[in-house]
Amino acid sequence: MSYPDLTRSLDPATLSLVGLTPLLAVCTTLIGGLSMGLVFLAVLCLTGVTVSCARRFMTADTNLIYLLLISAAWVSFIDLLMQACCFAIREQLGIYLYLLAMNTTVLFHLEASSLQKRFGENAPSILKTGLTGVGLLTLTGLLRELASRGGILTDIHLLSNFEALASLQPAYLYHGGLHLFDTSAGAFIMFGLLLAVLSYYIPRTGAGTADS
Repeated sequence: MSYPDLTRSLDPATLSLVGLTPLLAVCTTLIGGLSMGLVFLAVLCLTGVTVSCARRFMTADTNLIYLLLISAAWVSFIDLLMQACCFAIREQLGIYLYLLAMNTTVLFHLEASSLQKRFGENAPSILKTGLTGVGLLTLTGLLRELASRGGILTDIHLLSNFEALASLQPAYLYHGGLHLFDTSAGAFIMFGLLLAVLSYYIPRTGAGTADS
């Protein structure tokens, strides 16, 4: 399958999530991937609401500037909130948290939708993209953790501030693992494998629908 055929076969929301690849480097575990995914969802939704409310004051010449400022403001707010509530997780995400302010997925959806319509009309699309991002980042972190550390919840100590989760313990399935998947390069390898699986099943689903 050629690249143009692949891009046409993939769902637009899924295809746009290629912009999340810089964030995958920090998703080395289930907890890390889920944390980054939830932050991505929060930034996308909060920025979408703000842009929809302020779109009357935005012009074609200032759209990008306002988008960057609003997105950066919400990222900074979430950063401060995480430092106060879950500092250990915030430290694990590191500088990758600030990449959300200039993430192409966030800017693409907000410029294409929130600037044109009200948030209520764009909510399904924004939520779909956000939840897909949560799933992708979480799944990448889970698979990398299994491949490199041989278990899940290996960094459960990061959630020590939450008493409800104090009883959780790491679960190891085997000893050892491939250190490659614990590196930044391992994130892109895992993402490529997931994208390959996705591109394999989507055309088959579409073909089955057409035949029926």
